[in-house]
Amino acid sequence: MHIAFDVHGTLDTDMVIRDFVSLLSYNPDFKIFIISGPPTEQIKKELVELGINIEKVQILSVVDYLKSKNISMYQDKKGTWWCNEESWWASKGMICAEYEIDMIFDDKIRYSHDMPETTKFISWK
Repeated sequence: MHIAFDVHGTLDTDMVIRDFVSLLSYNPDFKIFIISGPPTEQIKKELVELGINIEKVQILSVVDYLKSKNISMYQDKKGTWWCNEESWWASKGMICAEYEIDMIFDDKIRYSHDMPETTKFISWK
């Protein structure tokens, strides 16, 4: 089973779900994905700070994914990445379809609108 988790508003706010990720990551029946907005290197740094073993998860960056699809992106003065809203909100659904994600935990219900039928969206607040 492929299970994905968001970082911001999900893993970074709840110790229970971080423990859940850790438990699942040692079970060979599960493949754990982290799907979050920032570039991969930033996500790795944040996961290490949260105590998540980055060797046990596959990290997928929305920014990196959209860039690979030639979506026009830019960074503001604060370092936040931006693109057109339609591409941004559809991104996690496209990633879930491509990586055959069975279930995703995320705090932004807006992502659920573009999930493939094969991916169960779990709203985590």
